[in-house]
Amino acid sequence: MEKTIIGEWCNPYTYQSTGELKGFNYKKGGVCEAINIPSLELKSWEIKDGYLITKGFDINEDGSKTPYETKERIEKLNADTLVLVAQEANPKLVFVYLNTKVIKNRVSVGD
Repeated sequence: MEKTIIGEWCNPYTYQSTGELKGFNYKKGGVCEAINIPSLELKSWEIKDGYLITKGFDINEDGSKTPYETKERIEKLNADTLVLVAQEANPKLVFVYLNTKVIKNRVSVGD
């Protein structure tokens, strides 16, 4: 899983509606960066027991920083698609990301 997740992953719905690539860049060595999300200063990622854990800081409007950490279950991960479950029930909350290598071929802006 660690090798497959390395790369840039963006939200296809944001890309479709605005043409902007927004998401996450998971790099070798557990380093993570936000893509076009100025309110996030991400530092690290790891996969543990089937969960993707991403850590860093939320940047507040006044410039102060608040610790940021997500722990999301990996429902699907292949070379093109990453599906994360942030909440299991009531309601189930799922985030879908596409690898930036394929997003422009699969999603049309403005549709």
